[in-house]
Amino acid sequence: MSVESLDVSVGARLWYQGSAWTVVEHDGDGVMLRSGDHFRKVHAPSLVGAAESLDYRAVQHTDTELDAIVLAALSSKQRAEVERQATVFDELVLAPSETPANDRYQAAAEELGISLRTAYRRGQRYAEKGLIGLVDTRRLQPRRPTVDPEWDVACLEVLQGYRDLSNPTIKSVLRKTDALFLAQHPQAALPSRSVAYLRIRELDKGRYTFGAAKQRRSVAERPQGVLGRLRADRPGQYVVLDTTRLDVFAMEPITGRWLNTELTVAMDLHSRCILGLALRAVSTKAQDVATVLFQVATPQQWGPAPADEVPAPYVGVPDNLITLATGALPDTIVVDHGKVYLAEHTKAVCHRLGINIQPAIPHKPTDKPTIERFFRTLRQQLLEHLPAYKGPDVYSRGKDVETEAFYYVSELEAIIREWVGIYHHTPHQGLCDPRLPHVELSPAEMFARGMAAAGVLRLPASQDLRMEFLDVAWRTIQHYGVEIDGRRYDGPGLNLHRGVKSTYGGAHPGRWPIMVDRDDVRTVFFRDPDTREWHELVWEHAPGLQAPFSAEAAAYTRGLSLKSDRHVDPGGALADLLDRYSKGAVTSRREQNLARRLATQPTSEPGGGSTPAEVASTPGVIDLLAHLERRRAQPQVSDDLDVFERYYAEHPDEEVFEVFDE
Repeated sequence: MSVESLDVSVGARLWYQGSAWTVVEHDGDGVMLRSGDHFRKVHAPSLVGAAESLDYRAVQHTDTELDAIVLAALSSKQRAEVERQATVFDELVLAPSETPANDRYQAAAEELGISLRTAYRRGQRYAEKGLIGLVDTRRLQPRRPTVDPEWDVACLEVLQGYRDLSNPTIKSVLRKTDALFLAQHPQAALPSRSVAYLRIRELDKGRYTFGAAKQRRSVAERPQGVLGRLRADRPGQYVVLDTTRLDVFAMEPITGRWLNTELTVAMDLHSRCILGLALRAVSTKAQDVATVLFQVATPQQWGPAPADEVPAPYVGVPDNLITLATGALPDTIVVDHGKVYLAEHTKAVCHRLGINIQPAIPHKPTDKPTIERFFRTLRQQLLEHLPAYKGPDVYSRGKDVETEAFYYVSELEAIIREWVGIYHHTPHQGLCDPRLPHVELSPAEMFARGMAAAGVLRLPASQDLRMEFLDVAWRTIQHYGVEIDGRRYDGPGLNLHRGVKSTYGGAHPGRWPIMVDRDDVRTVFFRDPDTREWHELVWEHAPGLQAPFSAEAAAYTRGLSLKSDRHVDPGGALADLLDRYSKGAVTSRREQNLARRLATQPTSEPGGGSTPAEVASTPGVIDLLAHLERRRAQPQVSDDLDVFERYYAEHPDEEVFEVFDE
C-alpha cells in the first residue's frame, strides 16, 4: 500500500529551492544533497513542505483533503457502510487464497450488491488508499444551487450599502443586486427568484441587514482579525463601568412626573460581582459616576439580609474609613469614552486613589461583554416582571403602560439592589475555574475563590477619602452660615470662622470650600482649617424632609414655585365665595356679610369666559377654606375672665395673680 510521502533515501531526486538535487548521503538528521558539482547539507525535517520528489514512480503530492476530515464528515450510517465494504474486501479479495481474482471480485460484487466493474474499481482504490478509497466523495459535496460568483460580489456590495440605512426588504435588495450585476455583466444569466432569496439570506448571515439596525452597525464596526478579550486574574484587577437606560418607567417622588431612568453599574470582571450601582432620573452625570466609585470603595448591602450575616463582595478602600474594615482599591476601571466617565472630577478621584482609567476601544464590544450581558439578565429576570415595563424598544411597548402601577425612583433602586443579592448567588455558565472543569460557579463563589488566592491588600486610612467623591462649592461664611443654590446651611463647626476670609487663593480667593453631595443636599461638609476635622452643616429646612433630597429635585421644585399665576387671584376667590353663598354653602356670619357687601360687584372681568368655579380652582383658595374649617373646629374661649376663674379654682392657696402689660 503506497502513501503520500517524500522519499529522501540515497539516490532519491528532489526539487529544492529552484534546483534539482540528488540525495547522496545520510548523517543522522542531516541529508547531503548534490546538484552537479555543488553539495549542500540540510536538516532532513526542514525539507518537509519545501522540497518535492522528482521520482514520478512515487505518489505525487496533491491538494486532497486529509483522510481524518473526510472520515469525520461521514454520518454514522455512511461510516458503517464504508467499514462493511472494507471487511468484505479484506475477506474476499485481499486475503491470501488460491481462488482466481476474477472469482473473488465476483463474490465481493454479489456480497455488496454492485457490478463486477465497480467491485474492481473499489478494490483497487482500497488497496492504494485504504479506507478512504471506499468513500464516495460525491456525498460530501454541498447541496446548494450554483450561483455566479460575480452575482455574489454584487449582492455583498448592496448589503454593505445598508450599513447605516433603515432596514430594507429582501425584494428591494434582490432588485438592486440584479440591476448592479446586469450593469457589470450584461450577457450573464440571473439566478431564479427562489435561489436568489436563499443566497441573499446566506450572504447576509452575521450582517443583520434585515434585523436590528443598532446591531447591524455594531457588527459592521467590529474590527477584523482576532478579537482579544480582557481577562482578570483576581478580584479588583479590572472593574468595568457602564450606563444603560432601563426599560421601565418610574416616578420622581418630589416632582411627581413620569420619567426614564439610567442605571450606572460597576462590575468586577473576575467574579462578575456588582460592586456599586446608581439609578438616576433622565440622565447620568459625572457626580453619579463618582458615587458608584464610592460604593466600589465601601462595603455595600445587597439583598434583605443584614450586612453582618451575609457579607457582600467588595474590593473596598483603606481600613477604618467610616469605621468599617475593607479590602483593596481596584487597580483599573474600564469605561466608555463618554464625558461623564472622563470628566475632571472622575479623573481627580482616580488619581487620588491610585486607580488607572482604561477607556474601552471604540467600536469594540469585546471589551465589555460581561456588563452588557448583565443588563440583559436584569431586564429578563427582573424588569419585565415590574409594573410600567415598556419593553426594550418601541415595537415591544404595551398600551398605556404609564397608567399602570409604578415605583418611585428610590423604590426601584431598592428593588434592583435586593435583586443583585440574588444575582450574586446564582450560578453562571460563563464563570468557571480551570481547576474545576464543568462546575458552574456563582459570582459570590468566584469572588471568594479569587480573594482566597490573591489575598487582601491593606492601604493607609484617611477620612478625607470620602470627600473626594463630592462636589466643591466655594462660599463665604456669613453670620447665618453658608448659602448654596439658595439653601442656607449652618452648624457649630462654623463658629470660629464666621465673617473670616479663607487663606485659599486661585479662582476663589477668600472663600471656603464646602463639599456637597448632589444626591442629598440636606447636609454639606466643612473642614476646620485648624483642627483638620470635618463638620456637618445642616440645611435649615432639612428637618421637614424624611428622605434624601437631590439637587435636581430642589431645582425643579424651585422652578415650579417661580412659575406665573402661582398666587391666588382675589377676584377669583371672591367670585367663588359669591357662588357658594348663592347655593347656600356659606354658613359663617362673617362670610355672609362679606358676600352681601360684594353682591353688587361683577363676578368676573368684562370679556372673561371663566366661571367662578374655574377661577377659584387654585390651591390657595382650597388652603384658605381648609384653614377656615380648622378654625371652626377649634374650641372657642368665651371670655378672658374665665382664665382667672379657672386659675383660682385650681390654686386656692394663691393670694394674688399679677398680670404685666409689656
